[in-house]
Amino acid sequence: MILSETKAHNWLARPRLRVYLNVSAGKLPEALDLYAWNAEVAAACLRDLGHFEVLVRNRYATRLAEHFPDWTLPGSPLWSREAGIPSTRQRQRQLNVGSRRSLRAAIGSAPSATPGHTIANLSFGFWTMLTASVRDATIWTPMLSEIFPGRSRGYVHDRMEKLNGFRNRLAHWEPVFSTTTGLASRLREFDQFFSEVDPEVAAWVGSHSRVVETVGRCPVPKLRIAMTYVTDGW
Repeated sequence: MILSETKAHNWLARPRLRVYLNVSAGKLPEALDLYAWNAEVAAACLRDLGHFEVLVRNRYATRLAEHFPDWTLPGSPLWSREAGIPSTRQRQRQLNVGSRRSLRAAIGSAPSATPGHTIANLSFGFWTMLTASVRDATIWTPMLSEIFPGRSRGYVHDRMEKLNGFRNRLAHWEPVFSTTTGLASRLREFDQFFSEVDPEVAAWVGSHSRVVETVGRCPVPKLRIAMTYVTDGW
């Protein structure tokens, strides 16, 4: 099926479509083929990231529950913990308010929601903020640090923040070939971090991943050549 230029502009909006037209020599059919391929790559990456998210959230949940069995409840003492100088405590209070808000949203209209229900409904951003710098003494050191032996809080938080941003861009079908997306860099960092958390699970996910084959089906020859290095370390 062939779409008219007007229909394509109305669907994708001119600025977004222009990105694909610029790479496709201004040819609309080729630009739409590239857009379709981009969505396939994003979906393949999101699938692998989803496996990682399940692993991390379950590891985090287990460690939190060992210290605070009721941590999935907004009223848990975990979300009132403070330590350090006044400015640090103020920031901790702000993050704790955000965590309680996220938990209430995850529980939703089901007051009898199980911890598993709540955990499954929490966003990647929730888990990312558990390793924020001001939570070093309240959450990272006593609870989460053992999940990442030999790695600093800063290293883990940096990787989680980047993956959260990468996940959000993929979910909005942002161009994976954009230099601001940094597909190759993000995939290498993801592969390394996944393997550090659990090499066996990472290997299993990698063996079922469709990212490499999907990237290889890029419909624009010059992009296909430029992106071959994406698959080298995957």
